[in-house]
Amino acid sequence: MIANGSPPPEAARSRAVKKVGRVVADASVRTPVREQTYGNSAKAMVDEAIWNLAPGDQQVFRAALQQGKSANEAAEAAGGQLAVIHRKIGEYTAKLEAVLSESKARIHVGEAVDKPLDQRVLETISDVTMSDLEKDSAIQQLGALQEWVKQGLKGEITPFQANGILLAIADRMNWGGTTGVLEEFKPVYRTIYISLKTAIHCAVPEAQELHDRLTNLYAAKAELENR
Repeated sequence: MIANGSPPPEAARSRAVKKVGRVVADASVRTPVREQTYGNSAKAMVDEAIWNLAPGDQQVFRAALQQGKSANEAAEAAGGQLAVIHRKIGEYTAKLEAVLSESKARIHVGEAVDKPLDQRVLETISDVTMSDLEKDSAIQQLGALQEWVKQGLKGEITPFQANGILLAIADRMNWGGTTGVLEEFKPVYRTIYISLKTAIHCAVPEAQELHDRLTNLYAAKAELENR
């Protein structure tokens, strides 16, 4: 029983997430709302207990980068949430990579990557609203995307390799923020990302919590650095 009628921890956490979410929503008046497929920045603020810290000095951060400092060094100089997020990303990355590296599981590239892309090609071919020229162009771009995502990998890959591809996709998508990727291809990236993420978690279930925390931190990092 909870003493003094205090709410259970999960209830308090839920309220905190909603509170931070409202702050993020208010900030969206200035910046576009981020797509949470690639991580939930508000949840990172709550889970890592940094929602009540100052964001960090953006001018100091950018000045340090211009001076040739690494992103981590610049974040430490900026302080606040930026510094903590960079430190925690390093910590969770080391833990996640250790777990993934130990796994003997294998992920089929054909199922996780090729299948979603092949389905999109079929949808493009059958799209009556597109001209043959538009279809050819779209299929060519899907082929280029497939080549980039697979990075020359065939057959089976390790969860560690799959996670590397996952991070590359999320980074190209700016962790749900503004990106130069054409709107019509964003769903393709999203589908492959979700497919790889599901495959990793099925192959290494114990990696899921670490992975979720890490991706949420990356989303928060991108949001802070792009303000």
